[in-house]
Amino acid sequence: MHGELTRDDLEREIRRASVWSFGAALETRFRQRTTPSTVRSMSRACALVGALTVIAIGLDRSISADIFRAAWVWRLVVGGVCILIATSMLGMRRCVPERAGLAYGLGLLLMMAVIAYAGASGPPWAQDRYALASILLFSAALAGTPVPFVSAIPICVLGTIIYPTLPILFGADTKVFASDLFVAAGAAFVVLTIIRKNEVDRRRRFLEELRYELAATELSVSNRELLRLSNTDALTGLPNRRYFEAEADRLCAERDARSVGAIILDIDDFKKFNDSAGHVAGDVCLRSVARALSGSLHNRRSSLARYGGEEFAAFVPSISPRDLEKLAQELCEAVARLQIPHPAFLESNVSVSVGLAWSADVPSCGPMALLEEADRGLYAAKAAGRNRIGWGPCSAFTPAPGVVSEQAPPRPISRSGKGVTCSVAADN
Repeated sequence: MHGELTRDDLEREIRRASVWSFGAALETRFRQRTTPSTVRSMSRACALVGALTVIAIGLDRSISADIFRAAWVWRLVVGGVCILIATSMLGMRRCVPERAGLAYGLGLLLMMAVIAYAGASGPPWAQDRYALASILLFSAALAGTPVPFVSAIPICVLGTIIYPTLPILFGADTKVFASDLFVAAGAAFVVLTIIRKNEVDRRRRFLEELRYELAATELSVSNRELLRLSNTDALTGLPNRRYFEAEADRLCAERDARSVGAIILDIDDFKKFNDSAGHVAGDVCLRSVARALSGSLHNRRSSLARYGGEEFAAFVPSISPRDLEKLAQELCEAVARLQIPHPAFLESNVSVSVGLAWSADVPSCGPMALLEEADRGLYAAKAAGRNRIGWGPCSAFTPAPGVVSEQAPPRPISRSGKGVTCSVAADN
């Protein structure tokens, strides 16, 4: 989200004495975030100005019949123009705030003009009141709306010129021109100061929001990294036992997984390897075996993990018993191709023994119960001479040639002590 924006860049912008503008990337982001709300605010304010201009017809009537007769048509025209400007702002998909600000300012200048005309059409005592009302309404409507500062400058300049000039054009006394010009210039200065301050505040709020968003993003990244580290075996880079057991439930619960196979694999005589070559060499061996196993399971929906010291485990959903045996053979061959010499045995390389278990009915058997069955198959492979593949005692089919099975009567496997029977392929 924050791509090119760094924390240092953000803090530097926040520390600036005056936020007149941002860098190109940050300015674009500021406009994308603030333009819709800015344009909506000016559109609503312009519609309100138009409505008040029309409503003021009743006020003119109560003050003077001459003012009412002279100004009601122009008030309707100006009110309609303001509402039309407001509608056009909302209708434009990509309305530039500066252009919207100029359009809004045009509506305010028309309002000021019609008020001045109404005042000039009435008795002398009403002229001063209408003049004061026009400058106050103009200033309040401009300062109270998020008009861009660059748009407010020409609007205030025109307002400063129009305010003292219009009464003269409408036949008022020219003696008050200088005082009206002074009042208009002072009001313009105050309005521009307020608008600039509001714009700086908007930009600072935007930077503060980015600061919190950036901090939240960094915290989220750190939490994900901590979670990854807590679920990863530091030596091999594979998922650890904690993550494996949590992931096993998800894999076995997949809706399209009609069966699941469990694999548990152990490096043969690894303790003797460590005793003979040292733990550093043993760590290198573990990493090499982990890479070989991970490569063989790369294209399968499986969850391979380092389960213990020299043990690895995996669940493979939607697989048949024969395909599970073939996969186990591929894992043994992948380790054999490493050709890592075993220092405790002359002319012998590192090998693995594999235990297998399979369930045709996934929901009826807990993954840990299935893994326990595979562990019995691993003991059968070890007892048969190591460098073997073995099935647990509950298998009900004939293993492939070279695959051993622990000979034991079938027995139910339960999860959480509920006595749920697990249908595991077996060989009696």
